[in-house]
Amino acid sequence: MKHINYRSILIILILSTFHFVSISQPATKIDLIEKIFQDEGEKYFSFFASDRSLIEQLSHGISIDRVENSGKVFAYANKKEFARFLEYGLAYDILPHPGDFHGELKILDQINLRDIEEWDFYPTYDAYVDLMYQFAEQYPSLCQVFSIGQSNQGREILFAKISDNVSLKENEPQFLYTSSIHGDELTGYILTLRLIDYLLSNYGTVPKVTDMVNGIEIWINPLSNPDGTYAGGNSTVDGARRYNALWVDLNRNYPDAEDGPHPDGEDWQTETMRFMELAEDNHFVSGTNFHGGEEVCNYPWDTWSRLAVDDEWWQYVCHEYADTVHLYAPSNYMSDFDDGITNGYAWYTISGGRQDYMNYFHQMREFTLEISDVKLPDPSQLPSFWQYNYRSMLNYIEQSAFGVRGTIKDSVSGWPVKAEVYTILHDLDSSWVYSSLPIGNYHRLLYAGNYTLRFSAPGYETKVVNNVQVVNRQATVLD
Repeated sequence: MKHINYRSILIILILSTFHFVSISQPATKIDLIEKIFQDEGEKYFSFFASDRSLIEQLSHGISIDRVENSGKVFAYANKKEFARFLEYGLAYDILPHPGDFHGELKILDQINLRDIEEWDFYPTYDAYVDLMYQFAEQYPSLCQVFSIGQSNQGREILFAKISDNVSLKENEPQFLYTSSIHGDELTGYILTLRLIDYLLSNYGTVPKVTDMVNGIEIWINPLSNPDGTYAGGNSTVDGARRYNALWVDLNRNYPDAEDGPHPDGEDWQTETMRFMELAEDNHFVSGTNFHGGEEVCNYPWDTWSRLAVDDEWWQYVCHEYADTVHLYAPSNYMSDFDDGITNGYAWYTISGGRQDYMNYFHQMREFTLEISDVKLPDPSQLPSFWQYNYRSMLNYIEQSAFGVRGTIKDSVSGWPVKAEVYTILHDLDSSWVYSSLPIGNYHRLLYAGNYTLRFSAPGYETKVVNNVQVVNRQATVLD
């Protein structure tokens, strides 16, 4: 009788078991992801991560939405991102999507601008496009409306440009408001639409509005991710989603000063490229990107732990925004964090955000405005959000005309020059600015103090000006 080697059989069985586990575990993970994402390409979920370094690691793989003091994290993910999240072995809860409205939404399909009183509705996509062009039709000398291109699904990315001489280039700062880069965050969508109407209808009547429209070129884009907002179809915002049509978070899709051109590992999306082209073709001085899910002014940086060199200015203008809100809002509105403001990195870090991109690569002063805890509020609440915020929205537009400003020209020919304006012993991380052609105008927003400015351009002698005095909410003109 042949001797049976039970030890060899046992080893073979163990190795077979290990082999089975190694191929069955990934299959189980794939099945789980397919089950979770069977109905769409984006999920909203929560988990606990009290370790800040862990949250920072996770932020490079998923789209973190907010972090609470308790360590509870709310986030979004597509399939690929959720697979990376599962590698950390954290317990999680899949949550109802914030873009799904439970109840009846007031959606208007036919809108006459002159008949709007309360702005207590959401428009269909077609009504939105029509409404935007109504602004230009009714105020042709003050407003131009145009598309900078189309989304992945062919929806227009529309802008209203407002100025007293709207077809001319003047010695004015360019200001930019955009909203809803996250398609399910829609309070800013309606508030910026209403702001266009407010500026146009009050020009010549309200002195502050008249002065701003006369002295600032104001650009407003109420909806920068139309595919996300109308993911449920053009007739409703119910079913709005954070990501674009290809399930990419557009506010993680920009080049990053620390993490390179593609920090999210995705190609630049159609919407991202249209905004990058817009920034290249213009010279925006300052602006805000409207979000939802919290109530706070989030200022740079998001990607770096170090503070921006203009941190004092950022805290000043953000507190101006929040403090003005507090005069007109309930006591619990925009009152968390540092009384309504926060440094982005101090809250939680992200890479590839629009805010940091505009600040670092285009020397613009843009902050992220989280305007409502609820991302898709009942439209009956929208007039209240307007009352809380519109004065602050006007104040921040006004800030673009302050600081040090002027024109830079060739002293012999008088022709305008594109030059660098560098604040000595102050500037860092691309905080300096440039004059722009064809006017040669520059705008350096600074907190009150005494500064030394250096003006330089290829082919010219550098000029240094000492003792430049800056006063808050005033313009120091230095030609």
